[in-house]
Amino acid sequence: MILPASIKDKWKKLATAFIFPLTLIGVGIQQQPIQAQQNPSKTNVAALPDGIYLYGDSPQPNQVLQNYIVFQRQNDRVVGAIYAPRSDFACFTGKIQGNTLYGKTMSGGQIQKVEVNTQLTNLHSIRTISSNDRRILSTCQQTAQVNNISR
Repeated sequence: MILPASIKDKWKKLATAFIFPLTLIGVGIQQQPIQAQQNPSKTNVAALPDGIYLYGDSPQPNQVLQNYIVFQRQNDRVVGAIYAPRSDFACFTGKIQGNTLYGKTMSGGQIQKVEVNTQLTNLHSIRTISSNDRRILSTCQQTAQVNNISR
């Protein structure tokens, strides 16, 4: 059965209203690092050179029901997004201090008071940045520029 466009839009908005906040909560939860999960490539996030990075709950990219963070680091500032594949995403701006990413989310041209405090060493570093990751990142960079908050 194919649903009319108006019902699809309502369903998408309803699903986003309930599922997306759970995604933000899941990514933002501080967890104690487990020694067996850490590896030397994850231990010094603060020393990352400028560039684009992808971290995720899964070591494999684009896994449904997993959360990911894509961001670009430039000097001490980052602009990026928190997302789950086949779902919406939330843009953020912030900085990395130590191994933690601190920031505020942006949505619909408004800065929200939702803090993004994520311990990157608890996530898997993923080397493959897809065209979709770049598209999401570009959208967030444009949003940050429009709102004059990228610096």
